[in-house]
Amino acid sequence: MTSPQRLTTAVAACLALVAAAALAPARAADAVPVRIGIIGSSGQAEVTEAIKEFGIDKKYGLDVQAVDYAQPGQQYTLFRGHTIDVAAAGNFVDVLRQRKAGLKLRAFHGYQGYGNQIVVKADSPIKAFTDLKGKKVGEFGPTFLDWLIVRAAGKKAYGIDLQNDATLVQGSPPLLNQFLARGQVDATLQFISLTMGPLLRGEQRVVTDLPSLMRAADFDPQSFYVVWIVDEAWSNAHPGALAKLDAVLDEAYEKLKTDDAIWTSLAAKVNIHDSKLAAAYRDTERRLDNPPYKASLIAPTQKLLDALVAISGEKAVGVTKVDPDAFWFPAKKP
Repeated sequence: MTSPQRLTTAVAACLALVAAAALAPARAADAVPVRIGIIGSSGQAEVTEAIKEFGIDKKYGLDVQAVDYAQPGQQYTLFRGHTIDVAAAGNFVDVLRQRKAGLKLRAFHGYQGYGNQIVVKADSPIKAFTDLKGKKVGEFGPTFLDWLIVRAAGKKAYGIDLQNDATLVQGSPPLLNQFLARGQVDATLQFISLTMGPLLRGEQRVVTDLPSLMRAADFDPQSFYVVWIVDEAWSNAHPGALAKLDAVLDEAYEKLKTDDAIWTSLAAKVNIHDSKLAAAYRDTERRLDNPPYKASLIAPTQKLLDALVAISGEKAVGVTKVDPDAFWFPAKKP
């Protein structure tokens, strides 16, 4: 026969298990959901993958959910439809443009720094930016931020505005690589992610990159570029959650910076399976991702914006002022 003491102990243990089971769903329900829009095929899944892999969101009482989409710019449609709360990438001019159009968004963390390049075929006689004058140059579109910077920096540093001083050929980034390989353009502005393979294979050579052009024109290459953005409705609905998300991003970036193992699967997600190319991809992302994000960069970003408007006009740029209210600088310790 069970003694009264053992019976009491057994009942207490059962009650503890029941209580734990009842509390577990409550704790899960307490986690604040945050839907993050990403283009997974472009490498934007790196941070959300690291967050889930290491359970970083749970440490801060958040539940990060990745929402994949296909094309740049689609994130703003998703924001308007209240399908996402946060987007992994949006350049600072687009954020300002969208706010001007009435969409209540704010930047709150750096996503990526300047790094895109102007490339030529490996055997091209073009050696410097000045050699591009009079040549056929590929670009993505006349209002694309990087192109506006190429125009403004080239004009200020070398007296060359490629919009007027070269023959332009417009196309999608993958198509521009094909144009270059076939000799249909002499050079092209290109995403750094699409130059890694051709550079490793000795097919392309870098003439210059955006940071070098910006420095030559006395623009700060640490000016805001691509930033993390949040819907103000989400941050207002969850007081304190944005500071926590900011800390989650810091931890995720630290994991990406120090943990090599996770990069094998991340490279595979963007169809990189060659080990040398995967290593180049990892090292490039580590160099460009998580750039400085601080209030003191508003002034040099305004200087850059002034130059873009001066050479392209307000209509092409869409905005003239770096509105401080568009940028939130959360405390690093929520």
